This record gives sequence, C-alpha cells and structure tokens, in this order.
Amino acid sequence: MNRREFLTVLGGATALPAVSVINVHPAFAASETTSLYIKGLVMLDFENPEVLRLGFPKAPGHKATLSIVPQNGSRRTLTIKGRGAVEAPASAPGSPRIFVPELVRMREFYGNSVKSRVDQCPSVISIPSAVIRSVTTEQVSKARYTFVRGDNGQEVDTFRPRQIADTIRIDLSSAGTLKLDDGKINIPLDTARELRVEYSPERPDSVDPYADHFNHYFAYVERPAALDFDVVPRKLGAGSAPSPNVGHRFMMTDNIAFCYVIAVP
Repeated sequence: MNRREFLTVLGGATALPAVSVINVHPAFAASETTSLYIKGLVMLDFENPEVLRLGFPKAPGHKATLSIVPQNGSRRTLTIKGRGAVEAPASAPGSPRIFVPELVRMREFYGNSVKSRVDQCPSVISIPSAVIRSVTTEQVSKARYTFVRGDNGQEVDTFRPRQIADTIRIDLSSAGTLKLDDGKINIPLDTARELRVEYSPERPDSVDPYADHFNHYFAYVERPAALDFDVVPRKLGAGSAPSPNVGHRFMMTDNIAFCYVIAVP
C-alpha cells in the first residue's frame, strides 16, 4: 500500500467530568510504542497523507467505546463521542509501515475518483502520520467475502474475494497524548499498554450485521456520478448459511460476523 495513502482524524469520546487525565505511575511507562486496535463499524480515511482519520458513522443501535489497558492497574472503558486527536511533540515527518491487504477499500468498488467525507462523521479521531509507526491487520474474518451491487445483484468484479480485516492495529509513538471529547479527556500514550476502539451493535439485531449495516458507510463517501450504486457484502462458502432464529432473537454463532472496518478511498 502506498505510504501516501494516509489520513486526518478528529475524534471523540467519553463520559467524564471537566478535564480528566488518565495516567499511571511513570515508572511503568517504558515502551516506545503504544498499540491502538480498531474494530467494528469504523472508517479509516487514507485520503490525506499527513493525517489518518478514524470516522464513526451515524448508526442507530451502535456504541463506540475505548478500552484502556494501562501499564499498571485495571482496564478502563470510555464511551467515544465528539472529536479527538493524538497530539505529540513536533517531529520530522514519519514513514509509517502500512500493510493492510485484507482491508476493504471503497476504491475497489468506485475507482480512484471516490472521495472521503469522513470528517462529517459524528465522531472522528485524527492521528498525524508523524506519530504512526505502522498500520497492520491484526485479525481477519473467519469467512471469505465478496460484494454484489445493490441495484442488480451482480458481483462486483473489481473486488478481490477474501477474508477481510476484522481488527486493525496502529502502533503509535508513546510520546503522544490521545485527547478525546473535544479535549476534556487526556490519555498520555506512554501510560497505556494498549488501547482498543470498538464500534458495534449494543445487542445483536441481525443474522449478518456486516451486510445489514454496511449501508451506514455510504453517507460519508462521495462516489462518481456514473458509479452511484450501493454494494452489499456477501459471504462465500459453507459458512454463509444463516443462523437459526430462536424465538424473537437470533442465535449468534462464531461464524456470524459483526461490523468490519473499511477504508476510504
């Protein structure tokens, strides 16, 4: 993946009073990098090479959370809302390693002319590329996926069927500070062992949430006029059979995916 494919992120979070600093004793802040894991209905905006933006599209029934695993002490979970960003001391432009071949990208459906509107998401987290050391796939889906057009049901031949990215790992310089909820929450990265962001349904409402919730992305993507159609993910192989319906609720099994991360462009 081209290093120029990077992004800007304004992000948001939490439910804490006034300005809070989440910290641990500095004796435990030894690592030079802190890993940020991204999972769920999140958009990674690679349009701006200077900044990576994580967008959380409007999706009723979904909840965005940040789980903080400190160097010492107990895990803490915050609700993400509003705008946020990673801030760090001035440094030379970075050259992060970006290797995410499993990540679903909107340009696979709409070509290189597709544009990002991730900045219009209700919550956005901005990460300067200078503080990013690498972006890699941490985990992939159990099932393989293809995509079909929503208007005529035809398979999109520009998409390569594959297991898709379930969790993305972003290694950040520990010299930075993650600021959330419009600056009300400050998390020095050198005090955290890892951070985990997840944006998923608060309770299962579908046999295949990935297919049913994929439409939430389209409001934040500008497509060429000639390619103004929606696409729908479809499972391939034996694992594509729906789960049984139990009473008024669906029984969720291991081969049923929740929402997956996508990238723009």
